[in-house]
Amino acid sequence: MSSQGPLTAEWFQRASANLVNGVSSGFRYLGDDDTLVIDRGEGAYVWDMDGKRYIDYQCAWGPIILGHADPYVTDAVIAAAREGTTFAMTQRREVEAAEAILDAIKWAERMRFTNTGTEATMHALRLARGWANRDLVVKFEGAYHGAHDYVLFTTASAPPAHLGSRLRPIPYQVSSGIPDGIRSYIRTLPFNDVDALVDYFDDYGHQTAAVIVEPAAGNAFGIMPEPGFLEKLRELCTSNNTVLIFDEVKTGFRFALGGAVETFGVTPDIATYAKALGNGFPVAAVALSAEMVDGWKLGGIAQAGTFGGNGIASAAAKATIEQLRTTDAFAQIEKVGKALMEGLARVLVEFGVEGDVIGHPSMFSVYMGEGRPIEFRDIAAHDARLYTATIEGMIRRGVMPCIDAREPWFLSASHTMEDVALTLEVFSDALVEALARAGSLPSHLDEGD
Repeated sequence: MSSQGPLTAEWFQRASANLVNGVSSGFRYLGDDDTLVIDRGEGAYVWDMDGKRYIDYQCAWGPIILGHADPYVTDAVIAAAREGTTFAMTQRREVEAAEAILDAIKWAERMRFTNTGTEATMHALRLARGWANRDLVVKFEGAYHGAHDYVLFTTASAPPAHLGSRLRPIPYQVSSGIPDGIRSYIRTLPFNDVDALVDYFDDYGHQTAAVIVEPAAGNAFGIMPEPGFLEKLRELCTSNNTVLIFDEVKTGFRFALGGAVETFGVTPDIATYAKALGNGFPVAAVALSAEMVDGWKLGGIAQAGTFGGNGIASAAAKATIEQLRTTDAFAQIEKVGKALMEGLARVLVEFGVEGDVIGHPSMFSVYMGEGRPIEFRDIAAHDARLYTATIEGMIRRGVMPCIDAREPWFLSASHTMEDVALTLEVFSDALVEALARAGSLPSHLDEGD
C-alpha cells in the first residue's frame, strides 16, 4: 500500500523528473511509492501535499527542537534577511550568535561557524591531525559523523556480521568512491567497551591523532554511554596526547542547553554542533578548548567557508538558544519524552514483544529484540521486519517516526501529552496489525482487538 495520496504522488513524479530519485539526500528516498513530499510544517506536525497531517517524530532527523516554523526564530531570520545575509567579513549577527553559543556550552574558549555537521566534523578532524601531527583517527562502530570520506566506515548501515573480531575490528567501507588508502588512517572500536579502548591505546595511542565519538549513538538506536565509558575515554586521550572530539551534531542543544558535556560531565577538546542549533536552519559550529585554539589561530591548518556565519544562520542560532534558555522547552521535552518512552515500553510488554525503549527523552529508539543493546553489534538481534511493518502502519495512521529503527524518534518542545496519547493508541493498533500479519499475535488477542 502506497504512503502517497494522489497529489503527493503527482508531486513526487515532478520531483523525480528533476531530482535524482526525487530527493536531495539519499536518506530521504523510501521507494517510488512511499517517498513523501511535504507541503508545510507547524509545531509538532507536518502536512503532505494531500493535506494529510502527521505527528512528526523525525523532526528533520533532529534539527527541530522548538517546533516547525517557530515564530520567534522565523522573525529573527526575516529581520536578518532584510539586512543582507553574506559578506566577505565578520558580521554583527555572527558575533552575537558566537557569544550565545559559548555562553550556553560553557566549556569552550573559542569557536568558528560552518554550515553542516559534515563540514564541522571534517574541519574538526583536520584540526586534530594538524595539531597532533599524527594520522590515525578512531571512530566507534555504528556512528555516523557526516558524509565525507574519512568517516564513512562502519556506520549504522554496515552489516554487523562483517566487522571482524571485537579484538581487532575491521573498518567497513559503506560507500564506493572512497580511495583505498583512506582506510589505513581509520580505526574502529565497539562503543561502550572500556577493555577494547584500553587495549587499543596500549598499542596505538602514540600514533592516534583523535578519537571522534557521538556521546550517545545518534544513528544506532540512541544508545547511551555506560557509566565510566566517556570518563575513561577522556583519561586515555589525555594521557596519550590524543584529541578527543565530541560529535554533538545530534546531542548538542537537544540533551540540554550545554549538550552532552552538561549531561555527562565530560569535556572534549573539540566539539561539533549543528541540527538543533538552528531549529531547522542550516548552521553548524566547531567549538575549541583553550589548548586547541592555536591550531587555527596561528595558521597552517586550513579552515574556510563562504557561508559560515552568514546572517540567516547566525540569527537562527541566536534566536533558538534564546528560546531554549528562556522558555520551558527542555522541561516540556523531558516530560513528554519520558511519558512516550514509558508508554511505548508498556505496549511492548502488553503484546508480548521482547524489546526496550532506549535513549534520552529528546532522542530515543524502540528496540524489538532480546536483551538491551549497549553497542552497535548488539542490534543484530533487532526484529527489523516487525518494526518496519509497525512504523508503516503508524505512518498510514498519521504518526511519523523514521521507518529505520536505527534512527531515533526525536521530540520537540511543541509535542504535547495529547500527542503522546494518540501516538500510543496508533502504535498499539499498528503493532497488533503487524503481529497479526506475521502470525505472531498473542493468543489473548485477535485482529479485532
